[in-house]
Amino acid sequence: MQTLKLNQFLKILVSILIYLSFSTLLYSQAYTHKYIDSMLIKVNEDLRISGRKKELIDLNNKFCNISKKQDYKKGEILSYINLGNIYATVGMYEKAFKYLQVAEENLEGIDDYYLHTKLYQEYGQANYVIGLYKKAVKYNSKSIYYGKQIKDQHDREILSLVYANRADFLRESNSIDSSLIYLQKALEIKPTPVINSTIANHYMLFAKNEDSAQMYFNRAFSLLKQREYWDPQRALTYFYYGNFLFERQDYTLALDYYIKSVEILKKTRRVYQIPMLYQTIAKTYKKLNNASKEKDYLERYAKLNDSLGRVRDESINNSVDKITREKEKDDVDQQNSTILYNVIIFSLFFIIIIVYYVYNKRITKKRKIIEEKELETELLMKKMSVDDERLVSLARKNDPLFFNEYQNAYPELVGRLLEINPKLSTNELSFCAMIQLGFSSKEIAQYGFMQHRSVQTKKNRLRKKLHIPSDVDIYFFLQNLNSK
Repeated sequence: MQTLKLNQFLKILVSILIYLSFSTLLYSQAYTHKYIDSMLIKVNEDLRISGRKKELIDLNNKFCNISKKQDYKKGEILSYINLGNIYATVGMYEKAFKYLQVAEENLEGIDDYYLHTKLYQEYGQANYVIGLYKKAVKYNSKSIYYGKQIKDQHDREILSLVYANRADFLRESNSIDSSLIYLQKALEIKPTPVINSTIANHYMLFAKNEDSAQMYFNRAFSLLKQREYWDPQRALTYFYYGNFLFERQDYTLALDYYIKSVEILKKTRRVYQIPMLYQTIAKTYKKLNNASKEKDYLERYAKLNDSLGRVRDESINNSVDKITREKEKDDVDQQNSTILYNVIIFSLFFIIIIVYYVYNKRITKKRKIIEEKELETELLMKKMSVDDERLVSLARKNDPLFFNEYQNAYPELVGRLLEINPKLSTNELSFCAMIQLGFSSKEIAQYGFMQHRSVQTKKNRLRKKLHIPSDVDIYFFLQNLNSK
């Protein structure tokens, strides 16, 4: 024990000397971000578990100022979160919530999963100690969400603490099985004395499994031997082990562990856990038939619990105010979202109307052009029909004016035939005209006063002169040529 106290003293002394040496150089040099992080995480933790409140507050205030001057947001936010933790630990909940709110405001818009995890972890713990368990679970869920996204393995160890706290919250909500699941998750990430002793406490109280409880207590005490000073880990382990001994009716030894736990909690300023211990000690003295000591500790319990209760009530009001502000902010956000939604819908409706108007106008214009073309085509067809009837009549009469009239009606077709073969005679062109107008070989022979065989012969000659393939009908050839 003497060696333990000496080692404890030396460890604390080294941390304080390191801190003081840093303090003297504080404004005389520029600090790297890595160095600031180590001060606000490692040195902060050493001072925190040794209960050095003043040095702890000074450390965070000074490095908060340094971070501000360097515009190093992470350092500034870490300082605020640490200060929130310090004040919550010593029962100054109103101040704790103020620092956490400042941290949250500064963290807005910053993508740092570790900071988000740490902030919501502290928010959850602060709400838990003032009795707002549902609120605590809500913040703890946020902490787990961000913690799972941390890539750095060392930083990710914070999830062990987050899971352990969730186990506490669930136990208070009577979700006993779920509580044990999260304790096991915490243990997998980082085995600590307090997690082992909490699991032991679970097996003792809820499973009534003394062997399992003893196994986890053995692991907890084995880990405590590796720690050279007393801290909250040791205090809670002693408390849970005292409960274990109480259940075994070893009241004298249980009392010894309870009192040791209180001493450590006082040194480390963990005041919010002391009333419960006072009450437990009073209960133990009752079992030992020591009425005066029982009364003494009940009075201590009542006095400290009332004092913390007043602070707790103020903090609950502040937390409720924060909830109200968050709801008002959510309402404003919802209102803004509704306005934005309406603007988008109106804009889309307006765009649709414009697009429909432009589209409809184009369609109307196209339809009008098509109708005009159709009318023009119809008139042309009528004209062609009238012309064709007259040409057919002239052909049937074998009128000498037939070809001249045909050439006037179909100048393009005649021109294309001459392009293919400029040597075509008028008689041959007239023959083509009769075929194009739909006269059959028999009709051509009849109206041209020739034999049917002669018509076939002329067709064959014409096919050669116009280079018409043998598999193509002359009539379709001429119609196709006319439609070009």
